[in-house]
Amino acid sequence: MSVLSAAESAAPAAAERPRGVVVTGAARGLGRAIAERFAAAGHAVVALDVSADAASFASGLGAGHDAVVGDAGDPETVARACERAAELGGGGLGTYVVNAGVHSTGPATEYPLEEWDRLIDVNLRAAFVGARVARGYFTDGSSVVMLSSICASQGFAGRAAYCASKAGIDGLVRSLAMEWGPDGIRVNAVAPGTIRTEMQRAAVASGAASNEQYLGRIPLERVGEPHEIADAVFYLASPQASYISGVVLPVDGGWAGGGLPASG
Repeated sequence: MSVLSAAESAAPAAAERPRGVVVTGAARGLGRAIAERFAAAGHAVVALDVSADAASFASGLGAGHDAVVGDAGDPETVARACERAAELGGGGLGTYVVNAGVHSTGPATEYPLEEWDRLIDVNLRAAFVGARVARGYFTDGSSVVMLSSICASQGFAGRAAYCASKAGIDGLVRSLAMEWGPDGIRVNAVAPGTIRTEMQRAAVASGAASNEQYLGRIPLERVGEPHEIADAVFYLASPQASYISGVVLPVDGGWAGGGLPASG
């Protein structure tokens, strides 16, 4: 094993310069926390969201950030967001974060095919479209980080469409990592567990889920916070993760470990 010179060992830190970042679904929830994390580190963020709230959110981040209101599955809209992020970042597009998604439940035998198509379109097709368009704006060292889910690797009754869409994300991440790796582009995903978001609170309030049910499967015995997902996304996009690609990182309090926690 060779000994690195001081200059060589300092190289990853020096490479962590502000760059342009696109975050889809950034107007609320996990997307909002992710966008705020990159902005706090000095990166130029473009919030891509179907909601007009994206504009006011981006404005609230301060100067040097922007928003594109539109469909993250539309190639032209994605291109506008990537162009703007590259312009603001001054060094190409550094990171494209696939966060936008929808969720719905229902028995497989009664689940409307129209809803299946909508969910797969938003959660999976848009991820493929966005990554493919962003690829044209990347430079060496750029990366894609997608939001998967614990639902990608485990079965949940009533969530066949959602689980299938997130399993597709995992397959997409691994395939793109193999294909784009030779060009120095990394592709990874974060798989959140139960996180304290508006969606999680709504599920509990409606009776579709219960905190007790969740906590019984989580060794850390608590629900996660949005900033914990944002930190994981930021890490995978950073030079500190420069040799990590094709990985789906669980951020779930230990849920993915399987079995039952000590108190179970």
